[in-house]
Amino acid sequence: MITILTWVSILAGGILILLFLLSLIGGFDLDTDIGSTEVDTDGGGLGLIKGMLTFVSVGSWVMKILLGSQQNPAIAACIGVISGLVAFAILSKLFQLLLRNEENVNWSMDDALFARGNVYLKIPAEGTGIVNVEVNGVNRELKAKSSDHVELKTDTAITVVSVEGEFAHVRKESNINQL
Repeated sequence: MITILTWVSILAGGILILLFLLSLIGGFDLDTDIGSTEVDTDGGGLGLIKGMLTFVSVGSWVMKILLGSQQNPAIAACIGVISGLVAFAILSKLFQLLLRNEENVNWSMDDALFARGNVYLKIPAEGTGIVNVEVNGVNRELKAKSSDHVELKTDTAITVVSVEGEFAHVRKESNINQL
């Protein structure tokens, strides 16, 4: 039993590492259709296949260790399942953290309308500066002008009130209620 668990964990772990490397290096993408629903297992997310491989690899490895230390097989199985689920949750959270700034290149300045952010480079009363705002879940740097024609210092909380060409017109956060 311990030999079987060893081989299962090694094979599942090896395939998992191979899929991660293909995802990171080559952008290898797997999309699996199950019936009329689509299960997305792309290189960006953990996905169904990678999730199952993580669960099987970690769970079988923990079960192997517990059985080797003369634990009750039922307890070893329970702890193996729990550890596989925990490993899956940790890996999934890690991928979310790594990919939260993944850029969606299909966006327009209109998507920034009413977005909140901070001044990155000071905006003079009659000049331009740069603001950081979150657009479609991604932090963006936008060229900006003050819509009130007042100076906005670095780290001032702002809201985009309009867009014109390549510029976002922003107001200081406390001035928004005056619209």
